[in-house]
Amino acid sequence: MLLESYVADLEAKLKYKFADMGLLEEAFTHPSADFVGKNYQRLEFLGDEVVNLGVSQLLFRTFPDAEEGKLSKARSNLIDEQGLAFNAKNLDLGPMIVLGKGEEKMDGRDKDSILSDVFEAMMAVIFLEAGWMTVYRIITEIFTPLISASPDIDDLLDHINRDYKSRLQEIAQDLDLPLPLYTMVEKVGPEHFLRFVVECSSMGYVSRGIGRNKKAAEQDAAYKILKEMHVL
Repeated sequence: MLLESYVADLEAKLKYKFADMGLLEEAFTHPSADFVGKNYQRLEFLGDEVVNLGVSQLLFRTFPDAEEGKLSKARSNLIDEQGLAFNAKNLDLGPMIVLGKGEEKMDGRDKDSILSDVFEAMMAVIFLEAGWMTVYRIITEIFTPLISASPDIDDLLDHINRDYKSRLQEIAQDLDLPLPLYTMVEKVGPEHFLRFVVECSSMGYVSRGIGRNKKAAEQDAAYKILKEMHVL
């Protein structure tokens, strides 16, 4: 069961009252928690489309003169794993997640891949309960502070550029050191919920990234090294 205090705090932040506590609990239940029965996978599937459309509409309205390619890139960076996990952390969703013992030991509440999935699943719950206008209002309130801080689409792209692989490579090149090396380590989870694990070695640092695909895992690994180097 989700703690009432956590739910009340989340409702206050979203300015929204959840109607179906069973559905909300499902949205916060990781697949590793097989003792519960249901998990967030189906809701995450729907929430992915809800968030995608909401941010697309917000960008379309905010930057009426921006070309399609730049809008697409901005949306991609805003709703990638790191972008959604950032919003999940701001809403303090981590403590609400129901995890299996294995994920609990592996600090699953802090993983971007899990936090981003939970964020999408939560948006699916709001959409199912209250419809498009309500969920779009919430998406707008969450994403507008970053978007509205930029006078144009080019400035926004500069602010939300999260190509961590290129950043890490540029630093290595500037220091005349070998380029980062990425090694595929393993794939974890069932076929319908596969996660890729990639190891990155660069400038004496080693990290492991995880993502929905190999590219996302590489970006996550590069991000962790940049964080360790204190350049982010």
